[in-house]
Amino acid sequence: MRRKWKLAGLFLLLGLCVCKPTCAENSGARSEHGPDVEMPRTIPLRIYRNFLLVAEGQFGTVLQHQNFVLDTGTAPSIVNARLARELGLVTTTGVMSAVGKIVSTQSATLREVELGPMRAVSLRVQVQDLSQLERDLGIPIAAIIGLDFLSRLSFRLDYDKKCIDFGNVSDQGIPVPFDAHTGIAIARVSINGIPVRMLVDTGSDRVALIGGDFTGTARLGLPSASQEGWGVAGGVPIRIFPAPDIFLGGEHFTLKKAYFILGSADPAFDGLLGVRALGFRTVAYDHVHATIYLQK
Repeated sequence: MRRKWKLAGLFLLLGLCVCKPTCAENSGARSEHGPDVEMPRTIPLRIYRNFLLVAEGQFGTVLQHQNFVLDTGTAPSIVNARLARELGLVTTTGVMSAVGKIVSTQSATLREVELGPMRAVSLRVQVQDLSQLERDLGIPIAAIIGLDFLSRLSFRLDYDKKCIDFGNVSDQGIPVPFDAHTGIAIARVSINGIPVRMLVDTGSDRVALIGGDFTGTARLGLPSASQEGWGVAGGVPIRIFPAPDIFLGGEHFTLKKAYFILGSADPAFDGLLGVRALGFRTVAYDHVHATIYLQK
């Protein structure tokens, strides 16, 4: 069994949604199609709120033309409970930590899932009710697909061209290593002079810290007063600090504000790095070298 962490940084509704399962099983998935099957190497993307990527995929031949959210900050991937029932998936009960609160969750094994030329069988996933996300976006959502699935092939997400290309990618941009054990990519970042480990996240449009090794929020220049955000486990106390000074890959970035989620910590990372928050226009993944490249 592999340990995996998930932090779904879908900043929707009141602005903050984070969750992290404590453990997920290793899937026995594969990415090969049969030799006679020709699959598209480029598929279109729809972009919601200038950051949230949606592509069309399918669950084998059973359910086709399904909307998949592509979220590098999610591991394992999530299937909508509505679709899980339609597919007749057998679920098992577990727990996950959602910004400091323990909540129950369900997991299951997808028989088959496809996205362009990428295919997996027996993919272990979380099962969650995504109806609020569907209402917020105004479209049906079948699944949130993370790097546990996407890392099977090299790809390039292009926000300007609104497409995902599968195949060889260049090594241009800021490199971030991908950890196949956890299913996530962690960037080494400096925020207000403090080194932090940030989860590379296409499912968010903000920079948010969730605790970690630094607990003295005064070092970050945070205001003492907190306000309420929203997460899967209910209300989430957060602090907003203006104009954080951010360094990543030798480059300097400025934002109007960043967020600090109180009362939470994770052993694997200190927060999430919304790629659109820093103005990145492409996210490329090199399967051979297990590296993500952030490109402006």
